[in-house]
Amino acid sequence: MTDHKPKAFDFGDAPEPPSDPVERPAGPRAFDFGDEHDDPAAPDRNSPPRALSFDDVPAVPAASALTRKTVARPLFDSEDHPAVRDALATVHAEYPNVFAHSEQRLAILFRRILPVRLALVTEWAEGPLMDQAALLQPITELVLKFTQMGVPALLEAALETTKGAPSMFGRLFRRPTTPAEYRPVLTSSRTQLLQLMDDSEVAMRNLDESAKGLGLHLLVLAVVSTLVEDAPDATLRDALVQRRTLIQQAVRQAELSVLQMKQVRQQAADLIGQVSSFLTVTLPAVEMAQAQGGAR
Repeated sequence: MTDHKPKAFDFGDAPEPPSDPVERPAGPRAFDFGDEHDDPAAPDRNSPPRALSFDDVPAVPAASALTRKTVARPLFDSEDHPAVRDALATVHAEYPNVFAHSEQRLAILFRRILPVRLALVTEWAEGPLMDQAALLQPITELVLKFTQMGVPALLEAALETTKGAPSMFGRLFRRPTTPAEYRPVLTSSRTQLLQLMDDSEVAMRNLDESAKGLGLHLLVLAVVSTLVEDAPDATLRDALVQRRTLIQQAVRQAELSVLQMKQVRQQAADLIGQVSSFLTVTLPAVEMAQAQGGAR
């Protein structure tokens, strides 16, 4: 007999657990519980508590171009009268270039004339028309001044004195004129021509801006005419036609005046070059030749 007490259940001696952990299968797993990573080291209980830190918060990924919302720019003020919105939409569709450069000015003009009334049409663009009439006056005065200066005839007379001694008939009836006598008057003429170039540039720029403004007024009337073409008021339709004709004539007059001033400026520029050549090249050469002839 033995001294061992019987066990209620005897399954034999339990095997000791292996020293090495059991390797997990290398196959894919349906769920990942994070047990493949090493457990972080447990904090020391005797260490002082740490303050909260947000430095380790992961960065939020930047929004992609696909998820970024683009705020649409309104075509025009939604508080406008419906007729104003219709008119601006018409310009946007039929005159995109004008709309792109003058959207705000067109909106202001449409708000003035819409809803359309006869009194608004008969007085439309009255101020710009008066302003342009005043701007035409400097152009007219500059063209007249250029004509009265008579620089071409003056320059031709100065060049005649460089062609040699006058004939016997010329000596009897005219006092001989030397090229040097034309120096003061040609110098003054060149100064006046330079001033005319400066003044005409300002006058042309102002008139051109005025014509562009009238062109916008004309465009507004054209759009309004399409909006009311079926209106029963024949008087209103006739007033629109008459006002459009008047503004068209004013714009055409401005264009012709600018064209005329450009031609005058071209002639003035040519004369400035010719007068400068006479004063700086021809006249000194003639005086030098005369001095050498007198020395002999």
